[in-house]
Amino acid sequence: MQLTDIFPVISLGTPFFIILSIVSIVIGLSLIVFGLVKQKNQKKSTLATCCIVLGFLIIITHTIQIIARTI
Repeated sequence: MQLTDIFPVISLGTPFFIILSIVSIVIGLSLIVFGLVKQKNQKKSTLATCCIVLGFLIIITHTIQIIARTI
């Protein structure tokens, strides 16, 4: 008996990961918008700065993943 007989290997396709990356990019855009609105209302907000930076990082990493999967 092999290990794959006990635990089936589920293989998710490339389209699933591209859709997941697009959803993550939308979440990143939402974080940026939230951070900008929060920063406009309150000057020097640490939460707003963290949201903006995190949003940009999410967008950059998932854009790279989409490019890598389509090539």
